[in-house]
Amino acid sequence: MTFLSPSILWALFAVSIPLIIHLISLRQTRYEEFSSLRFIKLLEHKTIRYLKINQWLLVLLRTLAILCLILIFSRPLIKGDSINNFAGDIESRAIILIDNSASMAVKINDISLLDRVKSSIPELLKVLEGQTILEIYQTNPPQKLYEGSYLNESQVISRVEDISQTYLSDNIWEFTDSLINHIKASEPNLECYIFSDFQTTPKIEADSLLNYDKWTFYCIDQPNVNNNISIKSVDILSEIKLPNHLIKLNTNLGNNGINEVKNIPIELFLNNERVGQVVSQFEPNKYKDFMFQVFPGKTGIINGKIVIPDDDYLLDNYRNFDLVIPNQIAVKIISKSKDDLFLLDLALNAITGNTGLLHIDKKLSSNMDRIFLNNFDILLIHDCPKLTSASIEDIQRFLVRGGGLIWFAGNELEQSEPLLWPSLLKLPELLQKVSLEGESFFSTTIVEKNNFLFTDLDIVKLGDELPQVFSYNKVRLQSNHLPLIKLSNGHPLLIESSSFGSAGFTFTSKLNLRWNDFTIKGLLVPVLHRMLIFLATKEFNTKAILVGDIKTIDIRGQDINDDWIVISPSNKEIKLIPDYTNEKIQIIHTKELGSYNVYTNGEYFSSFSTILSPNELPSTINESISILKSLSMDKIRIIESDKNFSNILKDIRYGKSIWRLLLIIALTCLVLESILGIPSKDRLKTNIE
Repeated sequence: MTFLSPSILWALFAVSIPLIIHLISLRQTRYEEFSSLRFIKLLEHKTIRYLKINQWLLVLLRTLAILCLILIFSRPLIKGDSINNFAGDIESRAIILIDNSASMAVKINDISLLDRVKSSIPELLKVLEGQTILEIYQTNPPQKLYEGSYLNESQVISRVEDISQTYLSDNIWEFTDSLINHIKASEPNLECYIFSDFQTTPKIEADSLLNYDKWTFYCIDQPNVNNNISIKSVDILSEIKLPNHLIKLNTNLGNNGINEVKNIPIELFLNNERVGQVVSQFEPNKYKDFMFQVFPGKTGIINGKIVIPDDDYLLDNYRNFDLVIPNQIAVKIISKSKDDLFLLDLALNAITGNTGLLHIDKKLSSNMDRIFLNNFDILLIHDCPKLTSASIEDIQRFLVRGGGLIWFAGNELEQSEPLLWPSLLKLPELLQKVSLEGESFFSTTIVEKNNFLFTDLDIVKLGDELPQVFSYNKVRLQSNHLPLIKLSNGHPLLIESSSFGSAGFTFTSKLNLRWNDFTIKGLLVPVLHRMLIFLATKEFNTKAILVGDIKTIDIRGQDINDDWIVISPSNKEIKLIPDYTNEKIQIIHTKELGSYNVYTNGEYFSSFSTILSPNELPSTINESISILKSLSMDKIRIIESDKNFSNILKDIRYGKSIWRLLLIIALTCLVLESILGIPSKDRLKTNIE
């Protein structure tokens, strides 16, 4: 037991007052006249003994009543669960962490979790006592809001009310650990109150909360969401994106609530126009995948959105994404001679037709000193000439920027110097040229039939359109190489590769009728078309990011001095300054949820979307709290905010108050003392008779 006001205990001397009064009364002699002494004789053994017992019982009851009243004013407590010893005016430091991340926008009875936290801060202030220094922090962005006495209630509440709801994510455990680690506190009692829904799971082995022996952590948990359907992801499955080509999208949704819900419409929008809908039902804690197929109908960047009806958490009821449909592809072609490009030109002309899809620039030379690729999407090499180290570096920079590469290997091995550039570009290494004599040939087969180059082709008999090969280059493959078409001897003809983060394709045989009959087969044009579309679809600029992350936009050198702005989902205009060295733009103002549009000189350039962190999708199963409860440690306490947490906190922090029990005992003693103190003439008369 402990006392919050131990100074009151000096009044315990008053407990002896009833006894002193009783002893003094025994020394006083009173004379009473009786008509006969025989009545005294009758009272001696019965009534006098009863009177003595009654008097001592009255002394005991009065003593207990006074003792209980004194103890009530000294505020006794049965020791609580806290590892700290709180008593009276002992110095303390209290840290309050308020989570204002996206998940705190969940509404319970039309009140958000963040507003619930704000309204509970006055209750917490009533718990704090003595010489307590208070510090208040928010998590997004990390910021100290207040430091001072907890008695300045109006100022504290004002600072808390200014905390705004954000769309950002946080890791409450890392934030707490970093904060406590940097606080220099000398007070004997150190406490940290964490108001959060604890969406992230603590790594007990690595997290440092367990290492702060002087601190007590109070985790004030928030109620779980009752009614919430969440859009978890939207994935564009189609690698080839054309205006008249079906685009496949997969979206994953789940029920994070506690009840089954029915007739939920899931709508797909492209450029604010609804193009698809499905209706479904969801069981609690179950997720479903839904497939949409749609024709984009136009080129350029298309803004898409998946939308479901409003519920208790609005932020996960829509998900933005962006589609890139190329309207023109800039191709740089390098070869030794114009004659070698004749058949390739026929294939490319069949692809572009009158659409203007391809913008082609040719460079013919036997020796390439430099290759300028700043304004091109794809580099196509056909029977590569000799490359200098400078030109190889140009290609490397091109691949790093996201450019695509198509290489038709031919007579490169006939060069006088060792062929080093394929290995420097992480392409298949050429070993030797293999040629067949007479009418012999190698047949070919597709080994990756599910690759996007070969799916949904409008070819009746695909096997009849595979080429026959008369000459090819034997190659050595690495882990980043995937054979797509193989010769009958097992050697690859077409290889997909990844170099410096960019995709590429290598043919081990060039387009020449003395090497193969690819150009007279129906497979070349659709496969080459798909390669060009795939490599030119630069999704780097339109790739979605998490809210609050930095978005990088690639720009061309010729546009570096233009005026760049970005317009946020709330139509806020932000001026951008390019990175002139790396020819990029970095956008740091991405704290809103939705679609951002980038403009150059007032003309639309690109767009990208921000999405919620997976940690900000609410769940009815809180693994973080389950882990903490399983530890059963004194220094970390879990308190549910919807169960009168202030009283629970008092019991944990100070102990269980017993003043009510003492008051009942005192009143009982006073009532019994009043009853026993009334003299009974009838009892006295009975004893005499």
